[in-house]
Amino acid sequence: MSTVRARPVAPHCDFEGTFRLLGQKHVLRVLWALVEKSPRRFNELRESVGANTATIADRLKQMEKLGLIRRDVIRVLPRRVEYRLTPMGRDLVKIFRPITRWRAKYS
Repeated sequence: MSTVRARPVAPHCDFEGTFRLLGQKHVLRVLWALVEKSPRRFNELRESVGANTATIADRLKQMEKLGLIRRDVIRVLPRRVEYRLTPMGRDLVKIFRPITRWRAKYS
């Protein structure tokens, strides 16, 4: 009897998770908002993107978990939270330009 071995799964597979995340509603808008102005506060992002509070909070958590954005808590009263792209997030945004050119060429 032969056994089939599954390929070992990396403990943290950014590639697949990142592309799954990019397909979700509002994620690309959040990335572009952070390219245009960074850092941004939660309400600035929510208003810029046009998403409801629960959706934007969920997307930001997912993006932070994957390492695309950084969440900074500023210890002032009242507490302030800012979001910015990480180096990994900035590198990801750079690949959008060739994709945009490709889409324009074949549209």
